[in-house]
Amino acid sequence: MKITFVTPTPLDLSAFGVRALSSFLKREGIEVRNIFLPGGVEKYKFRDSFSYIYDPKILDRVSELCADSDLVGISFMSNYYERAIQLTRAIKSNLNTPVIWGGIHPTVMPEESLDHADMVCVGEGEDAVLELLARMSEGGGLSDIQNIWTKENGRIVSNPMRPLETNLDRFPHFDFGLEEHYVHDLRTDAVVPMTKELLRLSFLIEPNLEGTFKDSYRRTRNYKTLTTRGCPHACSFCAEATLAKMYKGQRYLRKRSVPHVIEELEWVKREFPFVESIFLFDDTFLARTTEEILEFSKEYKKHIGLPFHIQASPTTLSEERMEALIDAGLSFVEMGIQSVSRTGKQIYNRGVSNERLLEAASVLAKYNGKIYPACYHVILDNPWETSRDNLETLDLVLKLPKPFWLKRSSLVCFPGTPLFEKAREEGIFKNEEDIKRNVYNKHLHQPHGKYVNFLFYLAGFCNFPRWIVRRLASTSMAERFDKDSLSGLYENLNRLGDLSIVIYKGIRSLLRGDLARIGRYLSRTFWRMS
Repeated sequence: MKITFVTPTPLDLSAFGVRALSSFLKREGIEVRNIFLPGGVEKYKFRDSFSYIYDPKILDRVSELCADSDLVGISFMSNYYERAIQLTRAIKSNLNTPVIWGGIHPTVMPEESLDHADMVCVGEGEDAVLELLARMSEGGGLSDIQNIWTKENGRIVSNPMRPLETNLDRFPHFDFGLEEHYVHDLRTDAVVPMTKELLRLSFLIEPNLEGTFKDSYRRTRNYKTLTTRGCPHACSFCAEATLAKMYKGQRYLRKRSVPHVIEELEWVKREFPFVESIFLFDDTFLARTTEEILEFSKEYKKHIGLPFHIQASPTTLSEERMEALIDAGLSFVEMGIQSVSRTGKQIYNRGVSNERLLEAASVLAKYNGKIYPACYHVILDNPWETSRDNLETLDLVLKLPKPFWLKRSSLVCFPGTPLFEKAREEGIFKNEEDIKRNVYNKHLHQPHGKYVNFLFYLAGFCNFPRWIVRRLASTSMAERFDKDSLSGLYENLNRLGDLSIVIYKGIRSLLRGDLARIGRYLSRTFWRMS
């Protein structure tokens, strides 16, 4: 049996779900081909809203590569939903091969997904897809496979979930090999065999500098991986809460053993000597016990030794953990604040106190100079929060010990999350076009042009005088300037700030002779300014 996985991906080609399935199925004797379709802003077109439009030649090439397969799998997140539809239509119009959808969006929206795909894999797919392929090979029935939804005579067949695998070491490492891997090379606009050079170009991380610490974080060739499945938290804006509920009664947060992780990273060092740093992309790497952190730090320092980057939550940080990780090579930490208003905490299901947030920030600040300044995340444009709520969060941001980076995001109520259902029930999403415009494409947009959002923008420049931001954040100033009629002004100020940053980066890249980087900066700039 042969399966081809097609996956729209971010530019870093991470695609963990497909890479996990690929390595597992190959080990079980299944022929697997992988097609990665990274996409930036270059193919977005405006109709009634912004949509990503594949070139017909790309769709034809994908269909051609799927022609000798028994099954085609398309795995994607919600913001790639429209791309998955285009790919499915192209494949089904050219081939008689059945198409199965998987990934987070089909998992939380299986009925909708069956409007387009022949089958849907709900939840984790290794054993389910292996059983499906075995049934297809034997000519057996496909309607009673756990985790697989399908249709019979127009009726949806929804099968129960199989128990979660608790021993993640049972699975092989993510498939980052080159054999039977293809990628859309955006430089030539063609789907070509994967090479180490193409992987090298994708292994890149560039933090959002927001105009500060211009020279303190060097761009590095960065390998991204996951050491856990699941999350210890249940934030309402994240699908992890929905997945944990689907697997209620089971241990949802599971961890790979330290030797299993180290073995993967040793392979990466051997195969990809250009890798300069590691991103442990777990939602909260520090969800591990202190004993596990100490074991990891010891083995990582001994066998890997590259700088690495983690995401943390305020309740998991301590000096003991930081000391061990920094000794092993920790260089950068991101931490979510999101909102500290009473409304925001209730809406997001986050109960961390302001005192605990500032305590965690103090722990991170203690190591400035040993690691790069911490990056904090906040969520703006929450329709349930008022400007006064946002100013509470801004007040906490202004108390964070400098220096730091501030990542501002516009709230997206993704399908399957508690916030999506709340938005639909309360009429924030009035119809499907509303959902399309505000969910599937909202990731394209910077935070809205609001007065308070602009103050967060200023707060992200740590050298900007805080007393000025505090004065601008007073109730009287907010009442005077927080008006819809001025939204265009704030958007233009944001754009001018972004443009000045990109011009600086462009000049620096020009001096270094990095023409490819200049092109990326220019494409992003023109998109933001359009």
